[in-house]
Amino acid sequence: MVVGFRSEAAWQSTPNCSKTIAAQRLSSTRRKMTKVGFDEFGETRTRQFWQAQHLVKTYSCNPEPYQGWLIAPPGLEQLVAIPLTEPTRQEKLQAETELFGFAVSGHPLELFPGVAWDTYCPVNRLGEFVGETITTCGLVVEQRTHHQVTGEPKKFLSLADWTGMVETELFAQTYKSYGLATIRYPVLEVEARVEPYENGKGFSLRVLRAGQPRTTARSAPLIPAGGSST
Repeated sequence: MVVGFRSEAAWQSTPNCSKTIAAQRLSSTRRKMTKVGFDEFGETRTRQFWQAQHLVKTYSCNPEPYQGWLIAPPGLEQLVAIPLTEPTRQEKLQAETELFGFAVSGHPLELFPGVAWDTYCPVNRLGEFVGETITTCGLVVEQRTHHQVTGEPKKFLSLADWTGMVETELFAQTYKSYGLATIRYPVLEVEARVEPYENGKGFSLRVLRAGQPRTTARSAPLIPAGGSST
């Protein structure tokens, strides 16, 4: 949607953007978009949000493109000057993830500051432990379910940490025991054996155990995606 609008002409400001989208009468989408902001406009996200609320009032009720009220609602310049609280970096990343499905202005792992990353084997060192059992941790960025020749389900996961990505496999028995954890925890701890590919060019992890990651001493327990800590 955004790409389609931007292909017509570059947006120069929040009002310009909102007027363009208003022509397509997409007020609900516009509200969501203003929550994540357009940093290239040079305005703070909070100010952009209130600008958008004013523009929604001005344009969203009129069926004619680019036609606002004859006497528009008061603009921001007429509001009493009050201090506005800007969202934290975490809140910005969370809003972006809710709208786009991924963080835009930062690394997605920034959303999980409580993970004790330094207690795990980093992905970029896994190649040093081929044939051995290691414990690592990563954000689940892709997951696929297939069936073994026996008909039992197994699962493939792509995990990412701060140093890289790795492919993992949960065969039938492991998947049966730990499959729920792969859905419950967006960041997953795995104990696995590093197994080389037959051609010797690379490796994958054969998961033996999966579960909730360790947290740093000062952080609160990680809450599963869409769930509670209890």
